[in-house]
Amino acid sequence: MTAPEPPEARYTQAEAYAPMEAAVADAVAALPDFPGFASRTWHELPCTHEGAEDPSHVGVEISYMFDQELWSDPLVRETYADALRGRWAEDGLDVHRDDSVTLASGRTDRNVEALREDGVNLWYRVSGVVGLVVQSGCVPRSDRGEIEYVPPAGGIAPGGPGDLVGEYFPEGIPKGAADGDADYSSL
Repeated sequence: MTAPEPPEARYTQAEAYAPMEAAVADAVAALPDFPGFASRTWHELPCTHEGAEDPSHVGVEISYMFDQELWSDPLVRETYADALRGRWAEDGLDVHRDDSVTLASGRTDRNVEALREDGVNLWYRVSGVVGLVVQSGCVPRSDRGEIEYVPPAGGIAPGGPGDLVGEYFPEGIPKGAADGDADYSSL
């Protein structure tokens, strides 16, 4: 069975990383007293169209997580969810998910999600872990060699211990990225 044609995407996989990382930087700018993230990961998710998996397309997901010591802090659990909800609404994004649930343990989990015009989904996730997840939706898959390194946002050092994208760059983080010599001003 041939997979049906996917909806038209604005980006290819290789093109999606830069605007998705820029969305993280924009979100971080809205957060008061920002302590920095502990880690960043890139993931590829399978895409299905009309129930059939389409190997020519992939979902890109970028996850930034706070350090475990901050997961119970009201600043990241409450204040940041409120700040991002407000920022995304001010920016005219479609805030399509905004929920909270208090568990029997007394912990309140939250989800705030907003969809940008270009199809990029922003998800502030507050549960057992707390972080910001950015998703591309289904985009045409790129060859690994086409994917360029994009430096992390939110206080993570390029190529440092929290920059967990090494599987995409088996030869190592591109020269200049880890020592600050690279010019990423056009991103």
